[in-house]
Amino acid sequence: MNQLKYLDCHASIGKWWDRDPDHPWTIDKMLEDMKRCQIHGALIYSNLAKELQPSVGNQQTLQVCREHPRLIPCLVVLPDQCGDFIQTSRLISDMLENGVRAVKLFPMLHRYSMDDRTVGRLLKGLEQAEIPVLIDRGENDAATIQISWDDVAKICSLYPNLNLILHSVRWEATRYFIPLAMEFSNLYVEFSNYQANRIIELLVEKIGADQLLFGTQMMEKSPGAAKAMVDYADISQTDRQKIVAGNLQRLLKLERIPGDYPEDEVNDVILKKAHQAQPIDDMEVIDSHAHHFESDHFDNVIAVQPKSDVRGIIERNSRIGVDITCSSPWVGIWSDYEQGNRITAEAIQQFPDQFIGYATLDPRYIKDWKAELILCYQQYRMLGMKPYFPRNRIAYNDPLYQPWYEYGNEHRLFSLMHPSDKFETEIEDLAEQFPEISFLLAHTGMSYSQVKKHLELAKKFSNVFCEITYTAVTNGAIEFLVNELGSEKIIYGSDTSMRDPFPQFGWVAYADIAEKDKRNILGKNMRKIIDRCKITT
Repeated sequence: MNQLKYLDCHASIGKWWDRDPDHPWTIDKMLEDMKRCQIHGALIYSNLAKELQPSVGNQQTLQVCREHPRLIPCLVVLPDQCGDFIQTSRLISDMLENGVRAVKLFPMLHRYSMDDRTVGRLLKGLEQAEIPVLIDRGENDAATIQISWDDVAKICSLYPNLNLILHSVRWEATRYFIPLAMEFSNLYVEFSNYQANRIIELLVEKIGADQLLFGTQMMEKSPGAAKAMVDYADISQTDRQKIVAGNLQRLLKLERIPGDYPEDEVNDVILKKAHQAQPIDDMEVIDSHAHHFESDHFDNVIAVQPKSDVRGIIERNSRIGVDITCSSPWVGIWSDYEQGNRITAEAIQQFPDQFIGYATLDPRYIKDWKAELILCYQQYRMLGMKPYFPRNRIAYNDPLYQPWYEYGNEHRLFSLMHPSDKFETEIEDLAEQFPEISFLLAHTGMSYSQVKKHLELAKKFSNVFCEITYTAVTNGAIEFLVNELGSEKIIYGSDTSMRDPFPQFGWVAYADIAEKDKRNILGKNMRKIIDRCKITT
């Protein structure tokens, strides 16, 4: 087992108003997940305190932490000018008396400004008491955009001894965060949502490890995803220990970290290797969902993606044991399908045993379908199909795509389908009309709602499969899929190089399912799909 201690800086307890009731939420399940993932302690706040009433939710948090020593309380607080919340001086006195060493703010959700007149007294009091402030800073998601980047800079500048911890930062944030973190040593970030490619290594290089924290976002997210992300990162063990526990222990002034778990015999080889941050080397692992750039061209407007060409992706994937990566080119789905296909063809030639290409074809520009299909599949030797609704806005069952689907059906190709406006209807039409194409429904694990829609399609059609990847790494989603659908129709994908592959892998490796089901998901199912393809020169 990995001998490091782990302290989670981002977890919450209780029901949510906007989650599927099948989404796990109980304290018992949290503690089970922590034990399976070997996470020694977690800083928690109450969802009730966030969503309605901090005073009541905070009492719930304190009670739960008294009952379970692995859980550490974090209070949700409000500014005190309106008289409906405890005065700041009394709040801090009560916190210190009860051993509470962190607070979380939700200014957008709780309808107050982060200016000095509103939160100045609160922040000054917390700064003097050396109590860290946690706050969400998401991107493109109203629920997690609780503070602007300008406000982050102002707070760090005005309160230089106040430690500000950003939760829920996403992979788009890097160009905002790095300059701020370089300037302000009191700014910290955790990675449960910040799954950008090689981001831990990049931040260690640019700002060092002292401002980086381990967080899981339990119970929303899989804690195993967060664990794998930091365990497999290519950093020193000294820096890793700072990130997984040392920095948070210092910020919270904890005298000790909760103790080790009893040494249980782990019979699951994949789980054991994940605990030891070792690659899976006793089976073929296949990543069905990746995106690459041209060799040595890593600048792009989507997100910072270091080493995002095929060589870099294969190297990164090898750390977890991926043998084959199936990828479509960013430029092909985003801007120029012809240039994208040329880049993919070069990658196939360079890495014929480790790389499988998806063709990207935009029907708005194609004049000669026959020539284009021969070029991609017979000359370039691609096996996949990657239509992409988010960019061209063409429905997947539009007749414009007919020649491609007919060819794919004849040659038993596989097609990775990103969700669209009328996705379920379109997939039903295509799966019935083209039974020899294997349709991989991308991002099934986005939410329980998505899981349930996709698994119904997979149940109905033998040629429809559920590909899992998404930043959400939804807690319990893989277990739910296996229970409802069986593991033979679930496909592993990572969405690297936009996302780092490690958390997507950890989502599967730490799932509470049988080892044989993990092996199906990680490679065996995709191998069967690849072996069906019939491409001849």
